[in-house]
Amino acid sequence: MLALPVQVAVRELAGEPYPGLYQPSFGGVPLTGGRATTTEAVIHLGYADGHTRRIPVEEALPPTGILPRYVLLRGFRDQRTAEDPRTVAWLRQRWADDPEGTVTAFDVQWQQVGYSVQDGSRTVLREGRHVHVDLGGAS
Repeated sequence: MLALPVQVAVRELAGEPYPGLYQPSFGGVPLTGGRATTTEAVIHLGYADGHTRRIPVEEALPPTGILPRYVLLRGFRDQRTAEDPRTVAWLRQRWADDPEGTVTAFDVQWQQVGYSVQDGSRTVLREGRHVHVDLGGAS
């Protein structure tokens, strides 16, 4: 009984440790104004001739057993992480034979989006960080 105030204080100040003092709540997706909110990546390829093409997350990454969102968050969460030489080399190799031309840039725009719980419509709530990877002119 005396531990309860300590448990509440830890939960409020530091978040619930896992495995927690309490069982997970499985509260689901946060709702804001009748919308389920999440963070999503919008990806564009830039080409040597100046045109761009939006690609789905699934096309941007190789098939893995890991959620694409997690891979993108780890590799493209900020400019410094995205400019890792291994990442740049992988992107150059990945897009070397793109049928639309020479890929010179890989851009990730993070957005906070909401999905209506009534009709499923998608709304951009807030533009987040933009990460640009310069792939140069050579593929």
